[in-house]
Order: sequence, then structure tokens, then C-alpha cells
Amino acid sequence: MAATTTWYEDNGTATGSPAHGTATVVTTCDWKSVDSATTTRAAAPVAAGSNSYHKYNYVKFSGTFNEISDAKFAHTAGTLGTGITLKGKVTSTYATPSTSALASSTDITSTTAIGSGMAVLLSTTGPYGANPTAAITAEGYTQYIVTQVQTTSSAAAGDSGTATLTVQYNEN
Repeated sequence: MAATTTWYEDNGTATGSPAHGTATVVTTCDWKSVDSATTTRAAAPVAAGSNSYHKYNYVKFSGTFNEISDAKFAHTAGTLGTGITLKGKVTSTYATPSTSALASSTDITSTTAIGSGMAVLLSTTGPYGANPTAAITAEGYTQYIVTQVQTTSSAAAGDSGTATLTVQYNEN
């Protein structure tokens, strides 16, 4: 049998210890002018010269597997429009999403081969796990994969283009 992967997004005020948001299963990561997993991009566009809210996504691994290891994250395909920058980072810390510039992030606007992507650690307690490791042998989670679209006043009105964000891992 193979592991089952499910993408999640945490939104809302940071609560609990360790801090986390409200989890929603997602199939897309739409950067918007509101902190919501379900509001459409068309209903909450990011205006030129503004930033989207931070997106806190992660993958949950369930099902039957021996080990999940060596997870990586990258922007692997697609092009964003002029005046649009994609920022990203991997962390075990959740903060209430905002439109402030994503601190300690990397510019991931250009595509990257997944083998050169950011290392993502794993935990059996959640994306906020205190001691994430390179491998898990039971149901578990990636760290938070946090992204944000930042725009300049030169960004064109309309849709920004499509980016493919990939998480790759070894399974045995």
C-alpha cells in the first residue's frame, strides 16, 4: 500500500500551544486579499502594490507505509506576471496570517528543479511539531510551507498566472 497525502491550510488567529490556525483541506493555494481557504481569488483579488495574506499549507501523510523521508518543496512550473513576486519559507511556527511582507522568506518566483528545493522536515504531532525530523514511520505531517504573493504598482490588472508548487518525498 502507499501513503495517502492530503493538503491542508491553516487560517485565522494563532491559538493553542503550540500555536496553530483552523485547518481546512485544500486542493489549490489561492493567494488573496483575505485570510481564507475557501474564498475565491476572484472574490478577494490582491491589488497592485499590495501583498496577499500569508498561506500556511502543509501535507498530512496517512495510510500504510514504512517510511516517508527526504521531503522537499519548490515552485516547479508556471509563470507569474510582471510586478509579482512569490515568497516562501518552511517553518514549524504558525503566526496569524497578515499582509505584511513575509519575514525570513526566500524569493521563489523563478521555477526550481524539485531536487534543489527547500528541505521540509516531518513530524507525527502536526506541522507545528517541536522536534521535526527528516523521516517518519507513522502518520504525520510536513512543516508549514508558508507562501505569499507580493506585488508592485506595475502589476497588471487581472489574473496573475499559475504556479505549480510541489512537495516531493521518498516513500518505502
